[in-house]
Amino acid sequence: MHSLPHGLLILLLLSLAGCGFQPRGSSGLPQDMAVTYIQGAKPWSSIYEEFRDALEDRGAVVTGTRDEATAVLRILENASRRDVLTVDIGGKVQELQYVQMIRFQVTARDQQVLVPEQTVTARRDFVFNKTEILAKERESQFVRQALQRDVVNLAMLRIMAAGRAEQVSP
Repeated sequence: MHSLPHGLLILLLLSLAGCGFQPRGSSGLPQDMAVTYIQGAKPWSSIYEEFRDALEDRGAVVTGTRDEATAVLRILENASRRDVLTVDIGGKVQELQYVQMIRFQVTARDQQVLVPEQTVTARRDFVFNKTEILAKERESQFVRQALQRDVVNLAMLRIMAAGRAEQVSP
């Protein structure tokens, strides 16, 4: 009686494996990124932590020693800025735009470029209300953190695309 459901489950798993299905959390990273060193960010910085977490979530090991690494993720630039979008009649800021940008590249141990230099940028508008200064300051901090997470996720999508291209090419 139990053999029929187990048989269907096995058949389903085999059909999914045969079609190339990978669960969403699957690595998809270039194989050379199994052990990755992050260069260009301090190990205690938030951008380093975001990249470390994203790489580890995808099965990579992040090392603090470059000699142990099979790949290097170079953070060439990490910049954020705040632009004023609108002001009221008295010249007070009403609306801001936060911009977060990173420029990165991934190379293998032998200096082969796995992911060429790329730039990812995220923007988010923020309405400022002078009567809620403390709440808006905290919200502003959350927006900046979310933007940083967004650019790291965008960078990881590009890195994983390179990994998929590597798997497809002979």
